[in-house]
Amino acid sequence: MKKINYLYFIIITLMWLGVDKLLSILTPYHPAWLLLLPAYSCWYIVSAPLFYFIRKGKGVKSEFIASYYVQTQWTTFWIDCSNKELAYLCMFNPFRIHYMPLNTINNAKIEVYYSKNKEYIYFVNCSFDIKGKRNKIRVDTSGRGHVFNTETNGKEVIDKAQKFVDLLNGDYEL
Repeated sequence: MKKINYLYFIIITLMWLGVDKLLSILTPYHPAWLLLLPAYSCWYIVSAPLFYFIRKGKGVKSEFIASYYVQTQWTTFWIDCSNKELAYLCMFNPFRIHYMPLNTINNAKIEVYYSKNKEYIYFVNCSFDIKGKRNKIRVDTSGRGHVFNTETNGKEVIDKAQKFVDLLNGDYEL
């Protein structure tokens, strides 16, 4: 499962050399060229999420029937139960949706991390093997500013993750 497009991030980081050179040449002529620095910084931060949301909005291929959809912290998953196929799009690899057969995925399980007294949930992970390689996806976390109470909204998050894991394991039909 390719979660990060290293080539894109290397290229956009190396673009800094060009921006720096351009600033050193043009700034003595007019200080307004210094606005290029915040513009580049904003593009560096916003470009991957922007491409992610554009690609996610275009949707999956036409012959893919998305019977189940789950949005995790950095990844969006679609499951086609009739064709037994999984599609995913990662935030840091936003240029294409990846497809794989569900039979290449096994040992899916959820991992819940509780507070000491198990009253709150810190985060929920979903882990699974793809062709023998272990992958871990953060389903949701309390680090986004809200706390998951184990009995109320935490139970919903766990149920959502468990349904996703059951579909990956082939134990659940829609």
